[in-house]
Amino acid sequence: MNRRWTAAALTTLLAAATLVAMAQPAAAALGPADFLKVSGSVLKKDSGLGATTGLRGTNLGGWLTQEDWMSPLGEFAADRTGWAVTASPGHPTYGEDAARAIDGDGTTRWTTGSAMNGGEWLSVDLGALSRFNRVAFDHTEFTGGDFPRYFVVEVSGDGTAWRHAYDGPGSDAATVTTARFTPVIARHVRVRQTGAAAYWWSVGEFNVFNDKESFDPTQWTASASHGSTPAGMIDEHVASRWTTETGQAPGQWVQLDLGARMTINNVTLDSEKNTTSEDDYPRGYTVLLSGDQSNWTQVASGAGRFKATNINFPPASARFVRVVQTGTSFRWWSIGTMSVGLNGDDYDLQLTMDDRFGRAVARTIRDAHEDTWITAADLDDIAAMGLNFVRLPMGWTTFLNLDGTWKADPWGKIDWLVEELADRGLYTLLDLHTVPGGGCPWGSCGRAGVSPNEFWANAEYQTWVEDIWEAVATRYAGDPAVAGYGLINEPLVDENEDADDVAKKSAYYDRLYDAVRAVDADHVIFLGAFFDHAHITPPSLHGWTNVVYELHPYDMDHPTQWEFQNQLVSDKLNDLTGLLASPGVPVLYGEYSLYYFDDVWARWMAGLNARQQSWSNWTYKTKGTDADSQGYWGFHYNRPAPVPVINSDDAATFVRKLQRFGTGTFTRNDRLAATVAKYAGGLSTFAPVPISTTGWNASASSTGPHTGTVQGAYDGNGSTRWDTGAAQTPGQWYRVDLGAPRTIAQVTVQTPGNALGDYPRGYRLEFSMNDTTWTTVATGIGFGWKRPITVTPQTARYVRITQTGSTGYWWSIDEITMYSSY
Repeated sequence: MNRRWTAAALTTLLAAATLVAMAQPAAAALGPADFLKVSGSVLKKDSGLGATTGLRGTNLGGWLTQEDWMSPLGEFAADRTGWAVTASPGHPTYGEDAARAIDGDGTTRWTTGSAMNGGEWLSVDLGALSRFNRVAFDHTEFTGGDFPRYFVVEVSGDGTAWRHAYDGPGSDAATVTTARFTPVIARHVRVRQTGAAAYWWSVGEFNVFNDKESFDPTQWTASASHGSTPAGMIDEHVASRWTTETGQAPGQWVQLDLGARMTINNVTLDSEKNTTSEDDYPRGYTVLLSGDQSNWTQVASGAGRFKATNINFPPASARFVRVVQTGTSFRWWSIGTMSVGLNGDDYDLQLTMDDRFGRAVARTIRDAHEDTWITAADLDDIAAMGLNFVRLPMGWTTFLNLDGTWKADPWGKIDWLVEELADRGLYTLLDLHTVPGGGCPWGSCGRAGVSPNEFWANAEYQTWVEDIWEAVATRYAGDPAVAGYGLINEPLVDENEDADDVAKKSAYYDRLYDAVRAVDADHVIFLGAFFDHAHITPPSLHGWTNVVYELHPYDMDHPTQWEFQNQLVSDKLNDLTGLLASPGVPVLYGEYSLYYFDDVWARWMAGLNARQQSWSNWTYKTKGTDADSQGYWGFHYNRPAPVPVINSDDAATFVRKLQRFGTGTFTRNDRLAATVAKYAGGLSTFAPVPISTTGWNASASSTGPHTGTVQGAYDGNGSTRWDTGAAQTPGQWYRVDLGAPRTIAQVTVQTPGNALGDYPRGYRLEFSMNDTTWTTVATGIGFGWKRPITVTPQTARYVRITQTGSTGYWWSIDEITMYSSY
């Protein structure tokens, strides 16, 4: 379908819309009069001539492009090639063939076939000495009680002498049992079930992992065909280097001995920024892997790139990694840092699925995820919060195959979303979240790699992106339901960008701007000012008009510290006045999370609404949990279901796992949703009203004998406090009698400055009118020394906070403050 609106059609429809508006209330669905354009430093409807409109919404992260922390992208496990499995006697049908535990099919299993009694075991010969740090085995498709009641993980180099790696209980809270430990080198790994239960012990799939902590360059050895000392490549200092000390010629090579077999899917070659080494990249290369330094398998070939060369390939296991020069140049070949890894990003997901299953089956797997992750019910939920737009992160692989050819129908999901949101009165911002080669060094840009990632050095990739935007702009030109086009998400040539990097990035932006404007003169173009406005040239330099600059304010270094998140908001709101004057274009704060601090969220949205600027939190949903500090990264969270093992699960198992991530299986963060909904309509004030402590009385489950009093938690004196005087255990409580019924909208609990670790690890907040009948109004985790808890405003005289976690720290309260509104 083509959603393009011609100028004549717009004129006719605008006139019709005016007549309808005179006769009856405007419909909820978006129409021509809602077309957005920039007017000065704000957005306005009616092609810039109508009412000022700030965009207030959320992101559909993890839908069309995935990130492993947020969505069920999956994970890479150790390559199973050459593995052999044995086990204690099992079920006559399901337990005779222990290899069922590594067949990639989640519906088959090895099982004991009898009640657990403590003598069961499963052992895997990995085929060679391997380095790993995690073992996982699941019973997802089988009886919920088929987990080990207690288990021991042991490893061995020869299958005879065993050493302990891990022990602990299994749990019915998850269908995957995981053991993490300090990286080991072993050929054999054995799990012994030592508990007792009436259930069988079943293992659907058994996997071993070499995660990031297993990649330790201090355990590696580097060698080279000739040249300077190769150890400089692995000392983690890019300024020290290996070099050929002569011009590049075919046959030169560098090699890493990883000390044991590992599963890898990338090799990176980096050099020192702003030195002659940047141009000493290999003019051509092949990557070879070997387990014995005699038999080699080629896994990649290509040409190096200026400063940094990032090489990806489907996961494979090896102990030895060799990069061979195939090009010719008068330049030396120099490497500041050589590394290998096992990256889990959207590009490597697609690369591996295409390699294992072929494009058609890989598309089926993607469809299973996309049809589950976001549905019409999710759009109803977003609309019910009163939001007026959605930022849609799209991957370049939404449109193109990995070789740059166009997919048969890349538009289906995008068209569906634009139409469905428009019917609900919401705009869609089309954001190209990933670009080929990666637009930044992180997996969030689709492909992790050292800076500059390949996109910035690959002319062909840049042309592909230009083609994508020409096609998108052609399809949606004139469509009032599309708020605009976000050309590249978080573009970053280098983590330490200099003026040359900014000029290079801005010049490419200008190329994309011209490509879009050639077919769509009217839609707003959103340009990522990343990290900030200093990292993009002013629009006047290139003659850009009808543009919005997009910022992503995060402070990920201080997630549990209220004062840092609050200062971030203060700084950005203070900066905004100057930015709206120069460069004088509107701002979209397109991504952010302010963690568990409801009051900071409220002040941020109120401040942006007051300045008529736009915002969208990251993100709508995340599979992470409170244990991962992800409870405020989405309106829906907490879905710790098994994710696909990308390089071993069969296609059917892939699909079954992905279909368990519908939003209905997540926990809704009602407090975040309520806070955002409060400001979704444009409310521009944040004025919390504290409740007077006059007439308060308090009591507690216990009070420390030396340092605390119950009154110390609300006397306004920072040097006094209440505390338990003992380690935190579930059931400890602190109760306040307000003296009379009060309307309460927020309770803030603050820990003393000299005991910042004394915050409650979990809480239950309850209200009562009579001190007998209690109503739970909020539950959650503690999160740093200051925890604001918003609730649906209600009347109560008594307030009780019960501690629900455990830690060796005391529970201390410096000040508890309550507000009648926020």
